[in-house]
Amino acid sequence: MGQDGRQRREARRRAHPRTSSKVSTPHEADPSADIGEAEAQQQIIALIETAARFAQDAPRGAGPLIAHLNEIGRSAPMQYLDPAALVVNRVLSCIHAAYEHGWQPSDLVHAARRRATSPAAAWLAEAVSVEADRSKADERAPQHWLDQLDALASGRPRPAGPAGLLETGGRATETRWVNALVAIRFISVIPRSDLLVPPPSQWGTTHHATSPARPRQQGDDRHDKTLVKIRALLAKAESSDFAAEAEAFTAKAQDLMTRYSIDEALLADGGGGSIDVSGVRVLVHQPYADEKAALLDVIARANRVRAVWNDFASCVTLVGVPTDLAQVEMLFTSTLIQATRAMTQVGEKSGGRDRSVSFRKAFLTAYAYRIGERLSMSSAEAEASYGTDLVPVFERQAVAIAEEFERLFPHVTTRSRRGSFDARGWHAGTRAADEAVLPAGEVGA
Repeated sequence: MGQDGRQRREARRRAHPRTSSKVSTPHEADPSADIGEAEAQQQIIALIETAARFAQDAPRGAGPLIAHLNEIGRSAPMQYLDPAALVVNRVLSCIHAAYEHGWQPSDLVHAARRRATSPAAAWLAEAVSVEADRSKADERAPQHWLDQLDALASGRPRPAGPAGLLETGGRATETRWVNALVAIRFISVIPRSDLLVPPPSQWGTTHHATSPARPRQQGDDRHDKTLVKIRALLAKAESSDFAAEAEAFTAKAQDLMTRYSIDEALLADGGGGSIDVSGVRVLVHQPYADEKAALLDVIARANRVRAVWNDFASCVTLVGVPTDLAQVEMLFTSTLIQATRAMTQVGEKSGGRDRSVSFRKAFLTAYAYRIGERLSMSSAEAEASYGTDLVPVFERQAVAIAEEFERLFPHVTTRSRRGSFDARGWHAGTRAADEAVLPAGEVGA
């Protein structure tokens, strides 16, 4: 408590230099002043850190500190003594380091939205674009990386270099400062993530237009066309207001997914080569992220895909063969849309009585539990229809997936979710799961 008080007093002292006999005022940033350039820079960095704490925890209190940072910037004789330039350079360096430690552009911004603020996450997305320009990602990055950068840049103006993130010379607005300070506080303390794809330091001089899962191979065009058809069918099913029509669309999608998935497994095994196993991240949005992650987990299990929940980043990492990973993602999207629609309809019919947090958590938990049961039964039936040929194929897949999973997550732990649930929500969620149309991702062979 005493230390916090001293920090607040120090912040006020730096924010009002006329009341102090020795602070890093603008004229003291001059190299000819009594203190050296290195010490002046360290004092500015300390002030930035204090301002970042205020911006995160008490934004109104950051105003005087930001005003002082701009004052220093207006009088800074060199850029490395301009607070705005220091902040931007630090953020860009942290983004690069995060990539080397397993983060990717989309999940980095997604985690910022969860752990910081939405405006700070939007500012960080702009910084990601600037870092991409600085590192020449458009010439070196793999296609899946470029796709993430394009998605983050969609709908927002592209900043004009580092100065476009936070204007130097004391010209940055307080709003931009707050967003930048919150972003730097977030990205400076993020933990390492799991390295699913090669980081930028391992990229070549030219990028490869492939996904992280595998190189292009013969038959991939058929694979792409099949996925396009499946997605189109699911989109029609999810947008239909007529149950019979939705069921017809999803039944066709189920047929395509089942036949293609099992055929792919048998074909790959017949080639005699190694089994291709990879990992992907699925971003899970609030609200009810835990319950949504539980739904994704049961879908993954039914498809022989391993799943790990990362609470800090609010994402699930899936480990499996590429075809199954694609099915799990599509089936998760489809069933989540159906669950959300059913949950909303129940709330409307009850006149708002069934819109509480406890009801909706129970609804989604029961929905996931029942969907898991249905998927397991469907998987067993589909596998049985192919006879014993699938048994050794799946066994070899399971071994390869387990080895990759252990490499990525040597210290993973499991936990059970306990607690009391709204009984009405549980029963409503179970009924909705029984009525859900499953687009065959559950077979996932």
